[in-house]
Amino acid sequence: MEFIDAKTIVTNGGPNDNYLKSEYVMNIYRGCNHGCIYCYARSNYYEKTDDFDNIRAKQDALRIVRDDLLKKKKTGVILTGGVSDPYNSEEKEYKLTRNAMELINAFSFGICIITKSDLVKRDTDILLDIKEHSPASVNFSITCSDDEMCRKIEPFVSTTTERFEAIEHLSKKGIITGVLIDPVIPYITDTTENIQELVKKAKAHGAKYVYISTLVTMADIQRDYFYQEAEKHYPGISEKYNERFKNYYRCYSPYSKKLWKTYVEACEKEGINYDMPTANEMIRRAYDIFSTIKQLKLPFE
Repeated sequence: MEFIDAKTIVTNGGPNDNYLKSEYVMNIYRGCNHGCIYCYARSNYYEKTDDFDNIRAKQDALRIVRDDLLKKKKTGVILTGGVSDPYNSEEKEYKLTRNAMELINAFSFGICIITKSDLVKRDTDILLDIKEHSPASVNFSITCSDDEMCRKIEPFVSTTTERFEAIEHLSKKGIITGVLIDPVIPYITDTTENIQELVKKAKAHGAKYVYISTLVTMADIQRDYFYQEAEKHYPGISEKYNERFKNYYRCYSPYSKKLWKTYVEACEKEGINYDMPTANEMIRRAYDIFSTIKQLKLPFE
């Protein structure tokens, strides 16, 4: 694996109540070899590389993470996986995400993970340790309800089945998990059947909430890559995109309103949360209670 220079890794996040709320973000790796044909991070805006499938790690990453955490005036939740999956194929050997989480635990920060890999199950022990003092959640990006379609558009990730099994494993251990139906890909995954089945499986396997985005972003080399790969399994789809979306960055499914209605009805039927501000409260609730107790002075102190 190639290593690249970096000055900082844990940077400031933002108060985004309509998504996954975090105070900080962390990306130890650059690039990804999951092969998802729709990945927004492939565009020049994010990675600025022609070799996106080649995973690189930040040189001396653990020392930098430690120093970054030491400099923070306040603890908070660290989001990882927003650009590069922290559980890529190299993580199994190098364990940089695992070791960074050990530092996060030692410095009493929280963790919010976004991944497409069931490798995160390996780190259940650290997640449980973090959960003792701070919020800890694992969010699985799942776009397809069946493994056959998954292999076409996400060729090298853990299958849909494997990701739902990971959700069940973590949920049974007491870790809060969520499903991110993100993105919904026009003319491929934008069916009511797909949305209904994903929500149903999320509930059945123990996820606490579901998030949906009924669009996919398209930019520069990312658009070119999507057209090239999508045509292999869905001939004519690039023509459909050109006709409907032209060079738009945000490409909404033509069925967005219908899909949103389907999504809400499915979540209400299954009894699973679909409101992200509520989901963020759920993730942080136990920690907030714990923090309040810690701040109370006992009468004999």
